[in-house]
Amino acid sequence: MQAERVSDWVRKAALPAALILAAAALGAFFLLRPDSGAVRGSSVSRDGLKVDFAITSVMEPDQPLKAGEMARISLKFTDTNTGKPVTGLLPAAWIDPLRAGDAPEKEACRSAAATYLSGYVGVRPMIDLNSYYIVVLNADPTIAVIDPIIGVRGITKLLTQVILPGPPEDWARSADEKQVYVAMPAVDGVSFVDLDTFRLIDTVKVGERPTRITVQADGRYAWVGTTGAKPGVTVLDTEKMNVKAHIETGRGHHELLVTPDNRHALVSNRDDRTVSLINVRNLKKTMDFPVRGTPISLAWSPLSKAAYVADGETGEVLVLDPATGKQRATIELEPGLGPMRVTPDGRYGFVVNPVKNAVFVFDTATDRQIHRIDIEGEPFQIVFSRSFGYVRGLKTPKVSMIRLADIGGQAPITINEFEAGERAPKDSPTLLPADLFAPAVTEAATLVVSPADANVFYYMEGMNAPMGSFGSYGHRPVSAMVADRTIKEAEPGEYVSVVKIPVEGKFQLILTLDSPQMIECFEFDAAVNPMLARDELPLRIAFDSRSGALVPLGQSAKVQFTLHDTARGGAPYTGKDVRVLTFRAPGQDRQEHTVKALGDGKFEFSFTPDETGAYYVYPAVPALGLDYAKLPFITLVVQETAAGGGAR
Repeated sequence: MQAERVSDWVRKAALPAALILAAAALGAFFLLRPDSGAVRGSSVSRDGLKVDFAITSVMEPDQPLKAGEMARISLKFTDTNTGKPVTGLLPAAWIDPLRAGDAPEKEACRSAAATYLSGYVGVRPMIDLNSYYIVVLNADPTIAVIDPIIGVRGITKLLTQVILPGPPEDWARSADEKQVYVAMPAVDGVSFVDLDTFRLIDTVKVGERPTRITVQADGRYAWVGTTGAKPGVTVLDTEKMNVKAHIETGRGHHELLVTPDNRHALVSNRDDRTVSLINVRNLKKTMDFPVRGTPISLAWSPLSKAAYVADGETGEVLVLDPATGKQRATIELEPGLGPMRVTPDGRYGFVVNPVKNAVFVFDTATDRQIHRIDIEGEPFQIVFSRSFGYVRGLKTPKVSMIRLADIGGQAPITINEFEAGERAPKDSPTLLPADLFAPAVTEAATLVVSPADANVFYYMEGMNAPMGSFGSYGHRPVSAMVADRTIKEAEPGEYVSVVKIPVEGKFQLILTLDSPQMIECFEFDAAVNPMLARDELPLRIAFDSRSGALVPLGQSAKVQFTLHDTARGGAPYTGKDVRVLTFRAPGQDRQEHTVKALGDGKFEFSFTPDETGAYYVYPAVPALGLDYAKLPFITLVVQETAAGGGAR
C-alpha cells in the first residue's frame, strides 16, 4: 500500500519525458537512493565531522511521523576530535521519495545532489529545504499559507488556512519568527498563530479596538495600541500569552516604537497631539512630547540613537532622544507627510508625502533634508531591500524603486518602475496599515501584495515586471510575510527546518555542504495517516449551490451539501456532528449554525442575512478533525435586488 502511494505521488509529479532523459544523460535521476539511514534518525562520520540526522512530528514528537504532518528536521554537526558543535555552516538539503526495492547507492545520492545544485529547469525535488512558504493575511478573518514552488502543472499549492476570530487590522512576527500576533479590533483581541504548525494557539483580550502591534527586539513583550474607552497601549507577555500591563497614553490612533535596547517605548496619540515615552522596565509612562500638528508616523535610527516623529499636518519631523527625554531638533519638510522608514544602516530617513506626490529624504547624521524625490500616484508606503527603497502609490498599480546607492550623492536619483497588477490600491475595499511588501528568502526578491487585484506578486530586482503571482484562493490579501523553511542554525551546531511530509512511504534527505565538502543521504519513513486517504480528506463535499450564488436581502438562504466518506469508498457520511460557520466579508456577522441531516449523506442549513455583501460558508466535522479551514467553502452574494429565493 505504501509503495502504491509513493508511486502514485511520483506519477502525479512526474517530469516531462524530455527532462527525465536530459537528467539521465547528465548522470542524474529524479528519484534516487540514500547512502544510509534509519526510520527516524541516523548518523554518519567523515573527515573529522559527525552528522546526526533526526526527523520528528511537530505535533506529536513522541509518535512515529505520519503523512500530512509538519515534521521537524534536525542536523547536528560535531567535531569528532573535540566533541564540540560545529557552527557557521551553510547546509543545503532536499527530500525525495524512494521507490519500492531501491537499495542504498552512494553514486545515486551524489548525482541527485549535483542535479539540484545545478538548477536544471523543471527538475525539482519533492521538498526543497532551501525554500519558504508565503503567509498571507486576508481581509476576511483568515491567514492563507501558500507553497510558492511552481509545479509541473504551473500552479501553486494552498498548504493550509488559519481561521481567525475576527477581521485583522495589523500583525507582527515574534522575535524568533516562530509565531505571528494578529490584532483584531472587532473582537478586542490578539491571536497567537504558530508558524511551525500554522495553527491558532490562543486569542487574548487586550482592550477595546486594538489596531497597531509591534514586538520589541528581545521578543519578551508585544505592544498593542488600543483606541477604545481607555486609549493607550496594552503590553502582552509573549511567553505566557497574557496581558502584562495596560498603559493609558492618550486619544486617537497609535503608532508604536520600542528602542532596540528594550529600554524605551514611544506611543503616538493622534487626537491628543502627543507622543508618550514609556519606561519598559517598570511599564510606566514617564512623559509626553507635544506635537504641533498630527503625529502620523514613528521611526528609529540605530546610528543617531534617536526617534523620529513625522507630523503630517505641519510637515515637520521631530527628533527625540528617549534617553534624555529631550527634543534634539526639528527637520522642516512639507505638510502632508505620511509613513516614514529609516534605512537598515540607520543613515537616511525616508518620508512619503501623498499630498505632494513626493518622497523626502533626510540625513540622520545632520538632521537635514537632502532629497525631494517626485513619485506620482500618491505614495503612501515605503520599505527597503539591501539595494532599493520600494514605494507604493495609492492611485497607481506601479511600484517605484529608489536606488539607495544614489542617496547622499550629487548625481540624479535613479528610479525604476514595474507594475504589480492592473488595479491601484485605492480600488480595494480594504487597506490596512500593515505592509504591502515582504522580502523573499533571496535578497534580491520581493513579494508585493495587491489587494485590489486579490493577488500577491513575486518580483526579482533587475526585471521589468513580476516573474509570477500567487492567487488568493477566494480571499482578498492585505499583507504578506515569509515563513522561512531554509535550514538554519537554531542552537550551536544544530541546524533545523520544519516542513510538511505529503504522503506516507520511504524518503531520503539529500544533504550537501560546501565547506567542508560533504554529500550524504539519510533515509526515513512516514507512516500511514488514518486521517488521510489517497490525497483526500476523510470526507468529500459537494454543494448543491454554486459559489457566488445570489441571495435576496432579508430572505432565508438555504444551503444543501452532500458528504461522502472517502475511507468507505465514497459512501454517504452518516455522522451527526456537522457544523457550518458563516460570516460576511471582511469578517463580520460570524454565526455558527446547526445542520439538519436529510439522509443519504445530504445536509442542510438555513440563515437569513440582514446585510448586503459576500458571505462565506465554511462546513466542519470536528469528530474527523475537519475544522472550518479544512473542507472547501463557498460564497453567497446578498443583494437587495436579487430575484427569486434561496441560494442558486
